[in-house]
Amino acid sequence: MKKLIAMINLMFVCLGMTFAKDITISVGAGDNWKAKREPQVAIWLEDTDGNYIKTLYVTERASHKSWIMGPKEGRPESLPVWYHASKFKPAKNAAPDLKLDAVTSATPKGGIIFETELEDKAYVLRAEFNTSFDYNDFYTKKNSGVNGQPSVIYEAAIPADFNKSSEEIRLTFSGTGALDGSDGLIHKNTEGLTTAQTIVKLVAVVGK
Repeated sequence: MKKLIAMINLMFVCLGMTFAKDITISVGAGDNWKAKREPQVAIWLEDTDGNYIKTLYVTERASHKSWIMGPKEGRPESLPVWYHASKFKPAKNAAPDLKLDAVTSATPKGGIIFETELEDKAYVLRAEFNTSFDYNDFYTKKNSGVNGQPSVIYEAAIPADFNKSSEEIRLTFSGTGALDGSDGLIHKNTEGLTTAQTIVKLVAVVGK
């Protein structure tokens, strides 16, 4: 009887594995990737109704809120869409407790490449990027605080049957985060954006 139960459990595990897909996510560094400060990055999944599922990648400084000369509450304006979606509020300098299988690291110099596994479901993949002190004539030190230009968000719909090795989906620009971090909305007004639009040159996901 025990052997039969073990075989049944193994069968369910194997079946579960067949309903998962491996993907590779690539972020290509743009001209403004490290022009002034290293960018902060968050990449996460939502369902098709806009409900947050889990974080796949976040830069270490953003997850620890270990900002140089930063306030105790961190800098919610750095990645406001991700902070609000994930409801992530760690204590300053504390080890992150994401309660999920997220990759955290210092910002790589030449972009980001990592692999993860998804269930065969439809998702929305979002990625948010922000560079501190990214000022221009529109976003000045007087009107935009530490941020300069606001965070930029890219997204793409990932279909449930996304499992072909040659298939690639590129995320497209969808808007900006709140300049002051007061909300988690994606704002469509892109007036005044310059170098913020060249932090990355592409964000893509490839099935394996």
